[in-house]
Amino acid sequence: MLGMAVALGSTSICAEANGAAGAELFGKHCVACHQADGEGIPGLAPPLVGALKKVAEADLGRTYIAHVLVSGMAGTIKTRVGKFVGVMPSQAALSDQELAAVASYVLSTFNDSPVALKAEGFAALRGKPLAPGEVRKLREQVLAQIGGQ
Repeated sequence: MLGMAVALGSTSICAEANGAAGAELFGKHCVACHQADGEGIPGLAPPLVGALKKVAEADLGRTYIAHVLVSGMAGTIKTRVGKFVGVMPSQAALSDQELAAVASYVLSTFNDSPVALKAEGFAALRGKPLAPGEVRKLREQVLAQIGGQ
């Protein structure tokens, strides 16, 4: 198994301030590719809407989400709207708290998920980054585990 599950999430969203920070960070770092509505850009960036709720419910899924932000992801993926070939750049320049805020924003806003990722989980993964291609393989493991795409 590529990624060991890390205690990343809880089911209680911390504070509205964290949501506002996540929205601001999403607007600054993610919206150019994933769009303000989270629907992505065909052929460039996959949609986030409805794509992560079931993923976030699994321990390994939360680890995968965190690795995407910490390590980036590269390679071909298939989603409900088609195939994407490209690179998601690492967002490791953001602090652990900022990564947790933006991930939790994406989960709550675009996936109606009560899961909030914790800064401590991102901190733990920084010491064990994966190559972007390995993150894509981790995605495949998660989808096989949860029975999704």
